[in-house]
Amino acid sequence: MTDLRTRVIDYATIPVILACTIAATRALLGSPVPPLLISGLVVGTLAVVAAVWERVRPEREDYRPFDQPLRVEAAHFFFNYNLGYALAFAACVPLGRAAAALFPVPPWPTAWPIVAQVGLAAVLAEAASYWQHRLSHRNAWLWRFHALHHSGGRLNLARTARFHFVDIGPGSFLVFAPLVMLRAPQGILVWAATLSGAFGVLQHANIRLRTPAWLDRLICTPAVHRFHHSRDWAESDANFGTMVMVFDRLFGSYRLPAGPGPAAVGIQDDPVPRDDFLAQTLDPLRRARAARAAQASPPR
Repeated sequence: MTDLRTRVIDYATIPVILACTIAATRALLGSPVPPLLISGLVVGTLAVVAAVWERVRPEREDYRPFDQPLRVEAAHFFFNYNLGYALAFAACVPLGRAAAALFPVPPWPTAWPIVAQVGLAAVLAEAASYWQHRLSHRNAWLWRFHALHHSGGRLNLARTARFHFVDIGPGSFLVFAPLVMLRAPQGILVWAATLSGAFGVLQHANIRLRTPAWLDRLICTPAVHRFHHSRDWAESDANFGTMVMVFDRLFGSYRLPAGPGPAAVGIQDDPVPRDDFLAQTLDPLRRARAARAAQASPPR
C-alpha cells in the first residue's frame, strides 16, 4: 500500500502543480491584477511550494544543500535574472511598435480556442530560443555565460534562476519575439511567460517526480531536462527545448531519459569561479574580452 501511495504521488505531482498553475493564471487574467505581475505571482508562489516540497520529497538527499551560499544564489536572481528579463522586455517594445506598423490587422489567430493559442505560443516561443540554447553549448563566446547555469554539482531549485544576464536576456527575448511580431494578445504573452517559468521550476527542483515515457517525448519534463544538466557531455549535449520537444525531435538532439536523472550533474573541469557573485558575473565578460584581444593581436 505504501509503494502504491508513493507511486501515485510521484506521478500526480506534476499534473496537480500544472493544473493549479493554469487555474491561478486564468483567474488572475480575469482579475484587476496588472498582466505584468501575473507571471511573477504565479511562478513565485510555485517556487515557494517547490522549496517546501524539496524538503519533504527530495529526488536525491545529496542535492539538498545549496551549491554555493544562499546570498550568491539570491544575488543572481535579483540582479542577473531580473536584469536579463528587463532587457528582453525593453527590446520587445520597439519590436511591438514595428509589428503594429507592419500588421495593422493582427495576424495572430485570436478566433482559435485558448488551448490551441497557448499551444501555438509554446511552439513559436521555442522556434528561435531552441537554437539560441543549442548554440550557447557550442559557441565558445556564448558558453562562457551559459556555463554559470550548468556550474555546480547539485541540481535543486536555486539553479532555476542562476543565469547570467547576457545569457537569459537574449534567450527570453527570443521566447517573446515571435509572439510580439505576430501581435499575440497580452494574455497569450502572460501564458507563455508563466508556463515557461513553471516548467523551469519543476525541471530544476530537487523533487521526486515521475512522468510516463510518452510524455517525455512531447514536453520537457524534469527527467528530460535533468539529463541536459549531466556532467557527461554525451548526455548533456541534448534536450535543448524548455517547454516542448518539437525541435529536439526535428533536429536530432532529443534523448529519451534513461531514468529520473543522471549520475552526476555539472561541468567537467568547471571553469566558473566559486561562491563569488561578482566574480561569476564579471569573469565571462573578462574572458570574452581577452579572447577578442587575442584574436585581434597580430601573429608574431
